[in-house]
Amino acid sequence: MPLRVVIKHTSPDGKKFDQSLSIKVPKKYWSKESKHLIEWFTDYYNKKFEENKLDPEAVELLDGDGKVYPSNGIIQECFSHKQEIQIRKEGSSNNRAEEKEKEEKGEKEGKAAVTLNSVVDMENPDEFSKAEGTITNQYKTHKKNHGLKHDLTLKAAFQLMDICIGQYKLDKIDRILLEIKDVCSDTSSSWHTKYIQMKAFCRWKQSKFKEALELFEEMKLKIGKSSKLFENMGHTHNSLGNYEKAQQCFQEALHLVDVELKMNPQADSHKGGLYMGLGIVKKRQGKVKEGLEDLLKSLKWYQDTTGPKPHSLVAKAHMSIGHAYEELKEFKKAASHMESAVDIFYRTCGNESPLTGGARGSLGKVYVELNMPQKAWDSLVAAFKNEVKHDSLKVFTLFEHASLIYKLYSSKSVKNVDAGELMPSLKTLDTLLGAQMKVGLVKRDGNVGALYKSMAEVAIIAQYYKLASLYLNKALTHFGEEKSFDCGKLIQECRQVLQLVHDLIRKGKGY
Repeated sequence: MPLRVVIKHTSPDGKKFDQSLSIKVPKKYWSKESKHLIEWFTDYYNKKFEENKLDPEAVELLDGDGKVYPSNGIIQECFSHKQEIQIRKEGSSNNRAEEKEKEEKGEKEGKAAVTLNSVVDMENPDEFSKAEGTITNQYKTHKKNHGLKHDLTLKAAFQLMDICIGQYKLDKIDRILLEIKDVCSDTSSSWHTKYIQMKAFCRWKQSKFKEALELFEEMKLKIGKSSKLFENMGHTHNSLGNYEKAQQCFQEALHLVDVELKMNPQADSHKGGLYMGLGIVKKRQGKVKEGLEDLLKSLKWYQDTTGPKPHSLVAKAHMSIGHAYEELKEFKKAASHMESAVDIFYRTCGNESPLTGGARGSLGKVYVELNMPQKAWDSLVAAFKNEVKHDSLKVFTLFEHASLIYKLYSSKSVKNVDAGELMPSLKTLDTLLGAQMKVGLVKRDGNVGALYKSMAEVAIIAQYYKLASLYLNKALTHFGEEKSFDCGKLIQECRQVLQLVHDLIRKGKGY
């Protein structure tokens, strides 16, 4: 399988001479030295910029932290799948001692350089899928040949987790984190900080927000304040309902961004995520119109900075704006923004991404409000099929979407639809619910009972009565486990429906 590298040159002679080149390196060239990449790039560059040519003997390659790659290092060791590297003229930097100082500073700043908004972006899902296989094999090979403690092994482990978190493969991340836990335990090493950060992101994606916040606080003690760390803390406080603290974090992050830009004008300001966070916080505090202003700033910032190609962060901004218009009962505007988001998520993240599924579910609810039942059905069914596959199931969202699907079908407002297409998804959901309740990812309570009841209703409209009987009995079990809420009425409803289902089964009806 080819390795893909993206070579980027930022010219000291002005932006018009900046250039990047994506190269697939065939397997037969893996053993070649990295200087061949310089030759390939400079040949391409010099044909395009004849007035500003690069001398292949006078340039060097750098990794993301500014570290110069050795010219005699083989490609397979130096470059990972789709890694972005820099090419620059030798001598355009300061002396080696100064460069090392910058490298160490970059490493420290890079420890918190990822945000919850950026970590999930998968602008080419096919490439990410290929990359996962490549980096998985690299990780296994380095682990076998060098052991877990080796830098090559740990580098591959974190590259693999970066890919997995973008695809919401959280169980796989948990397995890798457990495997490398002991070798990352040295609190003085950069691997320890990266371990904390990845664990925090994983817990956040699993909706374990308290644990994520504790890990972010630990990072703050270790590396100090940064705009990106405060953004992550802001999103986490927001998810916990600590809206005042969330707003303080986002405002502090905006202040730190300005400070960081003064110190380094080339720094990534990521103001789009901060405006988005502020807008969502204000919306949740009931200041929807005020929050909408920040969300519109977020969308403009992302559109101005992500370039002409579709980008999932633009889609996230569209979704946030759509939800704001939804709360304002301006459903046509909400639908317009959510439709844009679904299209961008589909093109950048793929059909299986939770981002695509979540956007479709939200759009389906808006279509219900607009009395567009056929579009609502298509969106909700697509969302449900997506959501049942997640490593971390969202019980209430699944219940809500299943209930809407049942109501749309029962109202006879949709035509030429087959509820039977959802039966494989129901079976998948049943299996994953059992597994996730067993390990504690999903709590055994009345909420799960309500989900099973809605699953039974979907099975009934598809005339899968035996499956409906199974789910109704599971609903009764979980309603019986609920101690904080009186489920008596729900239990009675389940028993009545169960009796009707058993009568249909005895008469040989359905499946």
